[in-house]
Amino acid sequence: SRARDFQLTTISDDSIYIRGALKEVLKTLVFAMAIVLLVVGIFLGQVRAVLVPAVTMPISLVGTLAAIWLFGFSIHLLTLLALVLATGLIVDDAIVVLENIQRRRAGGLGKMAASVLGTEQVFFAVIATTVSLVAVFVPLAVLPGDTGRLFREFGLVLSISVVISSFVALTLCPMLASRL
Repeated sequence: SRARDFQLTTISDDSIYIRGALKEVLKTLVFAMAIVLLVVGIFLGQVRAVLVPAVTMPISLVGTLAAIWLFGFSIHLLTLLALVLATGLIVDDAIVVLENIQRRRAGGLGKMAASVLGTEQVFFAVIATTVSLVAVFVPLAVLPGDTGRLFREFGLVLSISVVISSFVALTLCPMLASRL
């Protein structure tokens, strides 16, 4: 039988490098989330206030991962870099909403009223920030040539993560703030 005359030899195994990169990204994501929560705790001065970004950040990241899967993007270094960068961006809107709700609470409003009015007050600021960031990252996705193919998923992943985080900040964040 001629099939035994052939031998398959692995010359290069990129999966080892990719697994290592994934482990490093996961470590970086956990480390970045811990730092963000520590800073939020220090500046807002309440443990309860830290719970809101502690819940909204993973939900936004999971939503971004779901979008990566839905759009059929591949997991490569630029997509992973976009996820790490998104960690810093996704918490911004939640902090703006949460801080304004806390300011309204300190002004004497009840939990529910402070959540509604505090969110309403910063709604357009959050939307404007989101539109600005999307306007920065989407052009990366439509660059021509090899550069465009390289940065397409990077720009779209960052844009998607910012849109998801804004939605979470304007819906889940006020609800959590009204309950805690």
